[in-house]
Amino acid sequence: MKSFKLYSTSVFSLLLSFLSSCDSGSRGGTIHTSDFIAALEASNLSCKLVESNIYPELLDPFPGNNPAGVYEADDFSFAVFDLPPGYSPETDLNKTITVEQNENLWLSGKGINEAEYLEIFKNLKEPMSLSQLGFFIYPLGICILIAVFVTAERVYSLRSGLTFPRKVAKALRSGEFPNSKWKKRSSAERIVWVAVKEKPSLDSLRSYSRLEIAALERGLFLLEVVVSAAPLLGLLGTVTGLVQVFSQIPAGGGVGDTSIFSEGIAMALLTTIVGLAVAIPSLIAHSYLMRLIDKRASSLDWLTERLIDAVSPTQHD
Repeated sequence: MKSFKLYSTSVFSLLLSFLSSCDSGSRGGTIHTSDFIAALEASNLSCKLVESNIYPELLDPFPGNNPAGVYEADDFSFAVFDLPPGYSPETDLNKTITVEQNENLWLSGKGINEAEYLEIFKNLKEPMSLSQLGFFIYPLGICILIAVFVTAERVYSLRSGLTFPRKVAKALRSGEFPNSKWKKRSSAERIVWVAVKEKPSLDSLRSYSRLEIAALERGLFLLEVVVSAAPLLGLLGTVTGLVQVFSQIPAGGGVGDTSIFSEGIAMALLTTIVGLAVAIPSLIAHSYLMRLIDKRASSLDWLTERLIDAVSPTQHD
């Protein structure tokens, strides 16, 4: 049990860290240098990684910062920097260096063949990430926590050792009464203890058995809530994203702020995907656990009837 409590605490801590990282990531876009290089290769624009000391002038606008890479292309050389939000480069008084920013990336370059490279750099978009879920990361994260915790707890609690141990099944098959070494650790042992020690009536013993069976379903209603709520949260996020998109369309026509469009569409798509991604495994887990509970319940029913026959052989209904 201690190991399970430690596991539960670890799952909760990991989820809190996950939500915190998503929240911090939502305050600024993150584009990697590799995304830019891959976009250049996709456009058949060649570039070669070189030593930074070959083009020291490309580093002058960013003193004290190491570049993510310095590259040499056809009649154009450039350096890429990954810098925190709010950074301001130094001004090139000679205007020989072109400096551009896209989210967290800065590019400094020089050459006569810069237009195509700069266009690709400016068109880079932050890849879809969970940070684009916005506020919905919190309720969906809570759904993930509930689904993982309930599933793990029930799988642990429904083990045969905690419900219907092999020694109980073996004793029933051989017609033996429970001995003094049996404890009250499992559902079956508790039913046996009540039948032997408390001498209940037949109806009382069956009622207690039903209580033990009902306890096997503890917490499963939370999985049912997750199965129903996660897709609805995804749908709500989809509607919210679409409203965000359409509300930014200018009244007189036109395109408007394209970044708002991309953020709204990303939210609309991601919330639906994540909502379904949470609901589908939760539904599978719920179905599996219900099947396992049915199996355990049948065993406990068999135990109860055998005990009734053994303890009160003359009191059949």
